[in-house]
Amino acid sequence: MSAASAADSETAVRRAGVAVFPGFQLRRLARTPSTQDVVRQAAGSGAPEGFCCVAMEQTAGRGRSGRHWLAPSGTALLMSLLLRRRPEVAAAVPLLTGLAVADAVAGLTGVSCRLKWPNDVLAGSAKLAGILTEVEAGGGIILGLGVNLTVPAFPPDVPGVSLDRLAGAAYSWEVVLTALLPELGRRLRQVEAGGIPSLRADWTARAAGLGGPARAQVGTLTVEGTALGIDDDGALLVETADGRVRLVAGEVHLLPPQDG
Repeated sequence: MSAASAADSETAVRRAGVAVFPGFQLRRLARTPSTQDVVRQAAGSGAPEGFCCVAMEQTAGRGRSGRHWLAPSGTALLMSLLLRRRPEVAAAVPLLTGLAVADAVAGLTGVSCRLKWPNDVLAGSAKLAGILTEVEAGGGIILGLGVNLTVPAFPPDVPGVSLDRLAGAAYSWEVVLTALLPELGRRLRQVEAGGIPSLRADWTARAAGLGGPARAQVGTLTVEGTALGIDDDGALLVETADGRVRLVAGEVHLLPPQDG
């Protein structure tokens, strides 16, 4: 991409951002330990909602449960965005962001994605994107997102996939983010008006594994049963031999059906 084309693409991102978040600011970094930390520092300094950091490479990017999110430079959309919303909105952010990513990808490429509670976007059984939400004491919600764009290969134990392989063409981070921001705005407005219940039908239609066996690890406790759906507060409902369980956190694994 030429310098002029890159500038035009970033201008499109900024226009899309300001249309959703009047205080939108874009900070683009070639390399940083974590975009979450950049946005956290900005939040502590009083940055408005819409402060957004995009990095070409992270050296200590993190996911849920202390995992690292690493990708070769320039092969993924690695971003964090500051939201300043009511505390109860925080629980909806992973769900609404997954929907926004799925809608943006479908709009750009026609590729259908599925959502794995609470924070993964899948294409088939492979992970296309991951979401991390962190809530700050001062009231800020930091939305972290990684989308595989042109990652050439994944570790053997990581079932990942990149957008270019799904779509048959490469999409830049600017194009993907420009498509994503309006969808984020739409889903945020939906939650502000109707809470998590307003997302349930759309989320359920895209959810992976509902109605099938699931195993969840919550601390030292293992829960096994059938994944039913989400509750009004975003908890995953699992029917176990001992009754229905609400999961608000933990590692959830979809299991193959049992024979017989």
